[in-house]
Amino acid sequence: MSYQTLKYVFIRAGLSFLLMLTFGFFTLYFIHEVALPRAVFDDSLIQWLLLFVCLFFGFFAYGLIGDQRFHNAMHELKDISCDSDSSEIVDKFQSVLDLTYSSYFLPGQAQRLRNKVVVQFADYLLFSGCDDQQAQKIYLKAFLLDPKDSPYRASLLSMLSKGGDLTAQEIDLLLVILTAEEFCDDVISCHLASLFLRKRLFTQKTEPVYLAALENNSDDSEEILSFVLPRLLKSKRADKSALWFYLNALSRKLQGTRQAREIVARAFCEGHWKGVDPLLHSNCEEVFSQLDLEQRTELMREVEESRFSGKIEKILFFARDDLRQLERVKERLGISKSFPGYFREVFWDMPGLLKKMVKAPVLKTMDGFIAFERLDLRTRLIALLAVVVLLVTGLSYREWHVQRKEAARLEREVQGDRVGQVARGKTEPRIHTLQVAAFPSSKQAGRVVQSIRKKGVRGIYLVKTKRKAGGNWYKIRVGRFDSKEEARQFANQLVDQKTIKNYFIIPLPVN
Repeated sequence: MSYQTLKYVFIRAGLSFLLMLTFGFFTLYFIHEVALPRAVFDDSLIQWLLLFVCLFFGFFAYGLIGDQRFHNAMHELKDISCDSDSSEIVDKFQSVLDLTYSSYFLPGQAQRLRNKVVVQFADYLLFSGCDDQQAQKIYLKAFLLDPKDSPYRASLLSMLSKGGDLTAQEIDLLLVILTAEEFCDDVISCHLASLFLRKRLFTQKTEPVYLAALENNSDDSEEILSFVLPRLLKSKRADKSALWFYLNALSRKLQGTRQAREIVARAFCEGHWKGVDPLLHSNCEEVFSQLDLEQRTELMREVEESRFSGKIEKILFFARDDLRQLERVKERLGISKSFPGYFREVFWDMPGLLKKMVKAPVLKTMDGFIAFERLDLRTRLIALLAVVVLLVTGLSYREWHVQRKEAARLEREVQGDRVGQVARGKTEPRIHTLQVAAFPSSKQAGRVVQSIRKKGVRGIYLVKTKRKAGGNWYKIRVGRFDSKEEARQFANQLVDQKTIKNYFIIPLPVN
């Protein structure tokens, strides 16, 4: 899973970076040196657009190509004729399976697609009657996807019946088959019980197999009881599974079952299984009724005494932490409500709540990305086109808004200077300069200055001022002129030569 995630991220990031180095730089070179060699403009919007294009083709378009390849391959395997070459069809299925392990897909999406291919592949192999090693592997994958009433169960059983002793994994597979069939397969349960008996295995996994073999009257029933019964009696077990073993031993009238009879009779007196398993309780009642009157009376008395002493032990057993936990469980289940308990629970769970708050944006982002991956090709293209249009529109509006604010501020400065000049009795200052652009970034301003200088314009300089929103303005200004008309004539020449687009005449104080 993690390996495929790394492939997914690094290959797409590498492809995007390669597109930036090739397509991105070539496009910028073509615009500045071939298409518009003398134009002076800020190309930050073009750079952002090229970045989005490279990311689109590196990440999303690459994934769209993978999806299309997968669906095309599955469409070819949709209706397979019986006259087709089976080896060629098997190779095509294997190629589609290998495609799901590629960097086209995230692990979750790849697993969903792989499951779809495995089921269709297994159905074709079952239809064509393939029974080789590759087919058995596909049958196993398809069976593990849905073990209940699986059509591939018979093929797996025929494979497991071949050869010698079973491996641990094959035994686990048989246990899965038995559990999925709710231990209704007599042949498998008896075969496994015999195998476990030869290996002298008695574990939590093998115990239900032994019990299923006893219920199916296996030929090894007496040997199973002789092997299992001493181990159950040694640990004095009285659970449901152990009671059924005791009842099977008593029904077969084996020797040395006195202790088992007492455990079964005691289970009836305690009455724990009366509402849980009525059949087990009635069988225990039959064993209890076979005892003489004295034994039954003594057993009932012991059970009553143990109940009373058991209550005292249970009351003394509860510790303070257990009582607090019990109260929290009651509040969570709605049995009781208390504001201090609720406040205490929220306070104790504060680290968990903070962790959930931090994880929530990440999880929502991942859910949104997975939901986007599940959309069809046309919907994804429309959504991505809408996002690109919105981003380009937003960046253009932001740049236009910044330039408009700067122009308005310069106009206010010029008007203020004029009012001050009138108040001082002056009509016009003697020195003027041209401001051709203003940028919040020194790098952008430096690129524009170099571009203007290449076209033979002299007297260019930068002025750094503070922005009201924070940061600095880097203003590009050209020349010093004795009159406003002289400055306007020079600016009009630059506009005619397409060296600049806009300008402002800024009055300067006389030193």
